[in-house]
Amino acid sequence: MKGQKEFHSVVHALHIIFIICSSFIVARSSDDIQSLFSLRDTLTKSRASIPSWFDTKIPPCNWSGITCLGDNVQCIDLSTTPLNLQIPKCIGELRALEVLNLSDCSLTGPIPATLGNLHNLHYLDLSMNYLSGLLPSSLFSLTTLKEIVLDSNRFTGSLSSSIRALEDLTKLSLSENSFSGSLPHELGNLRNLDYLDLSVNSFSGILPPSLGNLAKLQYLDLSKNAISGSVFPVIKNLTRLISLDFSYNSMEDWESHEPEDHWISNCKLGGKVPDEIFNLKNLTGIDISENYFEGGLPEGIGELVNLVYFLATRAGLSGRIPAQLGKCRNLRSLDLSFNSFSGPLPDSLMGLESINTFIIEVNHVSGPIPPWISNWKRVTFITLAKNQFTGSLLPFSLPMLTSFSAESNSLTGEIPSNFCSDSTSLTLISFAENRLTGGIKDSFRSCSKLTDLILLGNHLNGEVPDYFGDLPLVTLELTQNNFSGEIPAGLLNSQTLLELSLADNLFVGCIPDSIGKMRLERLMLDGNFFEGEIPSSIGKLENLTTLSISRNRLMGRIPPELFNCTKLVTLDLSSNSLNGPIPRTISQLKLLDNLVLSRNQLSGPIPGEICSGFQKLNPPDSEFIQHHGVLDLSSNAFVGQIPPELASCTGLVELRLQGNGLNGSIPRVLASLSKLAYVDMSENFLTGRVGPELRNLQGLLLAHNRLSGPIPDKLSETMPSLVKLNLSRNSLTGPFPTSALDIKSLTHLDISWNSLGGSILLSGGRAPLLVLNVSNNFFSGELTQTLSNFTSLAVLDIHNNSITGAIPQSMSSLASLTYFDASANHLRGAIPCGVCDIDGLSYIDFSANDFNGYDCTVVPGPCEAMRLSFSPLHTYPPTRARASTWGIALGVMLGVLGSVLLLLKWRSRRRQATTASATLALAKANRSTVEPASTDELLGKKSKERLSINIATFEHPLLRVTLADILAATENFSKAHVIGDGGFGTVYKASLPESQTVAVKRLNGGYFQGDREFLAEMETIGKVKHPNLVPLLGYCVFSDERFLVYEYMENGSLETWLRNRDDAREALNWATCLKICLGSACGLAFLHHGFVPHIIHRDMKSSNILLDRAFEARVSDFGLARIISACETHVSTDLAGTFGYIPPEYGQTMKATAKGDVYSFGVVVMEVLTGRAPTGQEEGEGGGNLVGWVRWMVGLGREEEVFNAWLGAGVGAREQMRRVLAVARACTCDEPWRRPSMLEVVRMLKEIKLVVQ
Repeated sequence: MKGQKEFHSVVHALHIIFIICSSFIVARSSDDIQSLFSLRDTLTKSRASIPSWFDTKIPPCNWSGITCLGDNVQCIDLSTTPLNLQIPKCIGELRALEVLNLSDCSLTGPIPATLGNLHNLHYLDLSMNYLSGLLPSSLFSLTTLKEIVLDSNRFTGSLSSSIRALEDLTKLSLSENSFSGSLPHELGNLRNLDYLDLSVNSFSGILPPSLGNLAKLQYLDLSKNAISGSVFPVIKNLTRLISLDFSYNSMEDWESHEPEDHWISNCKLGGKVPDEIFNLKNLTGIDISENYFEGGLPEGIGELVNLVYFLATRAGLSGRIPAQLGKCRNLRSLDLSFNSFSGPLPDSLMGLESINTFIIEVNHVSGPIPPWISNWKRVTFITLAKNQFTGSLLPFSLPMLTSFSAESNSLTGEIPSNFCSDSTSLTLISFAENRLTGGIKDSFRSCSKLTDLILLGNHLNGEVPDYFGDLPLVTLELTQNNFSGEIPAGLLNSQTLLELSLADNLFVGCIPDSIGKMRLERLMLDGNFFEGEIPSSIGKLENLTTLSISRNRLMGRIPPELFNCTKLVTLDLSSNSLNGPIPRTISQLKLLDNLVLSRNQLSGPIPGEICSGFQKLNPPDSEFIQHHGVLDLSSNAFVGQIPPELASCTGLVELRLQGNGLNGSIPRVLASLSKLAYVDMSENFLTGRVGPELRNLQGLLLAHNRLSGPIPDKLSETMPSLVKLNLSRNSLTGPFPTSALDIKSLTHLDISWNSLGGSILLSGGRAPLLVLNVSNNFFSGELTQTLSNFTSLAVLDIHNNSITGAIPQSMSSLASLTYFDASANHLRGAIPCGVCDIDGLSYIDFSANDFNGYDCTVVPGPCEAMRLSFSPLHTYPPTRARASTWGIALGVMLGVLGSVLLLLKWRSRRRQATTASATLALAKANRSTVEPASTDELLGKKSKERLSINIATFEHPLLRVTLADILAATENFSKAHVIGDGGFGTVYKASLPESQTVAVKRLNGGYFQGDREFLAEMETIGKVKHPNLVPLLGYCVFSDERFLVYEYMENGSLETWLRNRDDAREALNWATCLKICLGSACGLAFLHHGFVPHIIHRDMKSSNILLDRAFEARVSDFGLARIISACETHVSTDLAGTFGYIPPEYGQTMKATAKGDVYSFGVVVMEVLTGRAPTGQEEGEGGGNLVGWVRWMVGLGREEEVFNAWLGAGVGAREQMRRVLAVARACTCDEPWRRPSMLEVVRMLKEIKLVVQ
């Protein structure tokens, strides 16, 4: 009985417990349902996205995205539902929730701490939202979590060490956020983790060694962070890894660090690629791109037999491609681009029969392209570009190949006939920038699927075949070859071609009318010999965005129909003989952003309708357009006033109106053009005040007008970005513009030839002036000691003023000064010898002053050469400031009369058609030239080439060589390694650790003022690549030492062969000499015209033309030139060039110009033709230099005696020599504006080589 009673007591207790638990469960269930209703209330704004939630007939557990077990909510999945709110806090009340997926819901704000209440949560996905802030600490208390996915948000802060509590976690994905700080070593506690993605954040520091504990890890992505140090020792035991990505790890403040020897390893993943990685046998993918590893790729990579893709672009690797890579027979994608691999492709790679993509562009891989590539029957994409492959092209048998690029190598010979016969799937072929020769008559006939054919920059010749019109070509790029004849009629039948570039060839005839039947979007015909008028049918190309037909022989008027091409963005018709007005139908070009009509004979007023275009405020998103917002109407015969409608060209960046007949004042409304950075209105008849005043203006050139009044004050406030200001040769009055010297960017100030007066106030100036020209004014007072504050000053011209007092002793500290003219003033006292002794001072004039001698007994050379005589009496002519009133009046009258006569003569010359001259070369040299109207024009400014379209050539990063490498390679600068010694420094032949033979130039001191400036110049110049330039491979900075690493040229310099080689007669036959002249011309032309910013060489001479193994010419030392920006004229800080090569104008201005380079090149050509040195001729035979001697000999009718005897006397060769001599003479004209551009020189030499056989 007692037992039965106890039994009933137990049953009763259990019943009570059951009732209590049931009540609790019901309460919990009721709470979940109530929480769902609360959640729905917060989503009323998203009613349209989740209609079932607001349908009263549907129970909550059946709402879309809701899964329940009983009445307990287990899963909420609203992914891709546009909620547009913060995460509702009430979600934290769903205590039974196991899955929460709110990815791509447009959520904002932080993660609420209430989510930490979800202690049954297994899966959390909040990716692809706009969530921000720190991760709440409560998140790390959810110990049941197995997957956390927070990708593509805006989370910040570091990863908490509390993550160690999530021991069941199998997936952690935090990519594409803004997390920072070091990775916590507690990550190593997550031993169940098989997926870890922390990519695209700002994590830094070294990898914690504890990551090696994650033995189950299969996927690891740490790419695009700032992680440093060696990583492979940490992960060597992660043998289950299938995919590994460490690419793009670099410091965020890369630019802010001064370079040091350990800089590389602190910024990128460093060290050698260790063998431990090859223990990870299961890897199917590796990406180690964008790092600074050292040495080569280990041979152990052949052990990774499961590898499907291996990506190592820009990884710092060098040496040879290991033969063991051929064992990875499952490889489908191999990318080793932008490294320093050398040597031939190993034959073992023929075994990669599964390869689909093969990329090795921008390395030093050499040898012929192996024929065994035809074994890769599955390959679709091959890029061998920018290496050192040699030999001939062979046709491949690759039925699936769609893209093949071998551009920028040294391939020679002809392109085989029927190149596509066994590779019929080819859609893209690029052989650009090689040395291919011959025609292409049958080369691509069988390429039935070809859409892109790029052959620019070769030596191909002959006519373009008609069958190109039958191919499905979209892009045809034949620029910079020797193609000739007319545009084939068959090509004009193409209905697929969108881009046609035939620029810089030898095409002749008229532009056919049938071109209007095509569907072209881009048409480039620049630099040929097209004649006649622009066909009106071009106006039928309704999709045309780019039309560039500059540098031809086109004449007549611009057809109004041209402006039916309403999608035009770029229009370049410059350097032709077009005449008449600009049609007002130009108003139809609403998208126009780049209009270049310079160097024609266009006339009439400038139509205000031009500004229907130029409305873009941002640069165009186009790989083809580097210059944007350019309106260039310079060097024409436009008259009338500048139209005020130009103020509506809101996207205008550069305005070039120089060299016309414009009058009236500069419209004040131009001050509204906030994007305007460069204005050149010089050489017109403008009156009124100086303007416009714009905060973003970098260049303002108003020289040679009739402007009056004072120079605006407060220039540092109204134009704080000015780099160059040229107001010379006007009628300006008032004081010196002291405020200009407070412009922190101003390097060039020219206010000469005006009527300015008062003292030259230089105190307090912060401008980094290179040029200051205040000559031919009425300035008075004394020069102050503060002049020495302008430490960068290279050119100082104060002549013909009324300046008094002594030359300040402090001027001796102007170490960069190269030109100083203080003549025709009232300076007195002793000339400080310290000024005369400035190293590099090449021109100095103290004449017509009141000096009484020098302050030293031994006068330094530059001053001694003036041979001044000193007297206590004022024996020099009075300056302009002391002229009588009648003298001034007479001068003004004569000036006006002279201006009228000059204008009449100028217009007369414009109307004169260019006639045939003695030779083809001289005809080209004088083509489209006019009488100079200003000093700037005499210096070559009027003929400056302006490219409206340019594709810059970008190379892989420069090598940063250590001093230890250089010392080892040169045996501590042993004289046995010296191969050259010039003005810039000593050159050593050296072998770097990778056995690459290079030339190391050790610069003389004093060329660069700081590390930043040096590195900036080197990184810019490292981007320049052309077959006729010696490429800069790398550099080294150590203390005050500067080293440049160049590619080694086996045959040394041209000067050595011309002067000091006994075997020169056999090696330098006429064909080779002509090849050298043409090659060096191509290299120099690329510097002037083919790269932005344009580069002026400054020291072109035969010792700076190097010859490779095949006697191809390579221009060197261009890397030591100053870079020319869009708003600067180059001003040297020492006398530009070498005696014998220096053009005559350099002695007056010290300005290095492109036309100065042309003169120097002409001297080099004369050296080749005559075998004589540039100096050392008899004084009575032309003045003691080579240019004068050649002129003297030709003047005597002894032209045939000029040529070097060993060049040969064949009829064809001798005719070529005569024509090349004519080119050289055109290049060495005394007046820069008469010299041809280097592009014209290249075209002339190509024609001579082609026409005269």
